[in-house]
Amino acid sequence: MSYFQTIHVLLMLTLLEVTLVTGKHPVTIAAILPADDSRLFSIRRVAPAISIAVDRVARSGVLRNHRLEVDYANSQCSISFAMNQAIRFHVQKNPSLFLGPCCDYAVAPIGRQAPFWNLPMITPGAMARDFAVMKWTMFSTLTRMGADFNSLISFLVSILSHFNWSKVKLLYDPKGQGNVVDRFCHIATDGFHYGLRTQTVIKNLSQEYFKFDVISDILDNFASEVGTDISGQCRLVFVKTFVTEEKVVKRTGWKDRDRRDFLILE
Repeated sequence: MSYFQTIHVLLMLTLLEVTLVTGKHPVTIAAILPADDSRLFSIRRVAPAISIAVDRVARSGVLRNHRLEVDYANSQCSISFAMNQAIRFHVQKNPSLFLGPCCDYAVAPIGRQAPFWNLPMITPGAMARDFAVMKWTMFSTLTRMGADFNSLISFLVSILSHFNWSKVKLLYDPKGQGNVVDRFCHIATDGFHYGLRTQTVIKNLSQEYFKFDVISDILDNFASEVGTDISGQCRLVFVKTFVTEEKVVKRTGWKDRDRRDFLILE
């Protein structure tokens, strides 16, 4: 099922339930998304898809006696601004559904509050591991419809198991890939760390992690932090940003034979 079809189905099911329970007219959808077009899920990028989905729901006849209205607000990908927009919507607009936010830190407080308002949330974001672990205790009305780090952890465990690798080192820039969501690499590494700790497929799996606060530290300390002397023993999962493999090789002087035992995740 495509991304658009998923939105369409979720909108129909969610709004049908809202209609049957509340019978309100009109049905207001609160879309809390970043206005910054450098974000993958900015209002300008997402609004056309939402408009098409709403139009299809309206033409389907499911909500013949109701009019769908979508109101947008700028989340700024902020834990405070997004929550403020959600409160404003709840007080002034009485929405039936939250679309977004997408950035994990913006989703978290609204996702915790939404069950108390009995409001569903749909987001392609919320990739952090905790949104799945605490689904029924904290985020019971949240539906994630995109990729998440839980499935990525399963993928990595499968790779490690296939090659019989049991040592992992995580190197990361906590602010990396900030154009996706704030502190993307921090969230990813947190998911990897705890996911690898709780997995049961690989026995005696050991892991270490090292945080680089600036990109120059990655280039200057990569060889010493990883070391070529352990290339036959330790495999690397490297979460990084703005640092290409070519830059690492140039700075460290590594050859292809030195890198053959390492998995680099960009």
